[in-house]
Amino acid sequence: MLINILTGLAYLALAGFLIHRIQHPQKDVPEWSKWLPFVPAALHVYSLYLAIETGNGQNLSLLNTLSLTGFIIVVLIAVYRFRHPTPHLMLYTAIFAGIVVLLSLTPEKPQVLPLKGNTIGILHIWLSVISFSLLLAAALQSVLVLVLNKKLKSRPAAIHPLLPPLLQMEQFLLDLVLAGVITLGAALVLGFMLPSEVLAEQSLHKIILSALAWFSFCTFLIGYKTSKLSGIRFARLTIIAFIILTIGFVGSKLVLEYILQRG
Repeated sequence: MLINILTGLAYLALAGFLIHRIQHPQKDVPEWSKWLPFVPAALHVYSLYLAIETGNGQNLSLLNTLSLTGFIIVVLIAVYRFRHPTPHLMLYTAIFAGIVVLLSLTPEKPQVLPLKGNTIGILHIWLSVISFSLLLAAALQSVLVLVLNKKLKSRPAAIHPLLPPLLQMEQFLLDLVLAGVITLGAALVLGFMLPSEVLAEQSLHKIILSALAWFSFCTFLIGYKTSKLSGIRFARLTIIAFIILTIGFVGSKLVLEYILQRG
């Protein structure tokens, strides 16, 4: 659809602006530039409405779900940037969102779910997508934490001036993981409250891997808060736990929709 192309191009334009900003950190940028991410985000939410809403229910195919994830993390980081400039993280999220929007142009089998009146089902899906979005942002933030830590040890003079202090980056990482754990835990609880016939349709490995990822995140959070894990090790383990979650969250839909081609 044309709206998807326009949205993808808007995200790429935003990425270009951010790259220029990172390459020229000494240049001042106008205050209104903080609002730029909301331009492609506005186009994105309209494209999501057209793609997801159908006459028979909501089309939550793999690409539509990833596109919704991209929208959520763009808005999340854009709001965070009003208090803490993070052009690098904004760049990564803009690129991710732009790619998934353009990929959503690829024909795929609709996965329509009639959710009208199913409050528990709606909450379960929303919390699942929000938690995945938060933990994806945490994984991206973990990469930045590890990069900054490496430069602090090897080449302190090469640290980019727009990168926030390491402790601030670790705190934001902690906030993202904590919020992700809470929403993922709530999604899992609601998932077990779904009707038995709906629960039976869920792949077993998706449930197991999601629960394993949640338990891993909880363990790492406790380890970090009790000072048994350093911020750097916490960042590494966050990436590992997110990979487990991705295999369960995305891998199951990928297998069912593209390999087994089940509805």
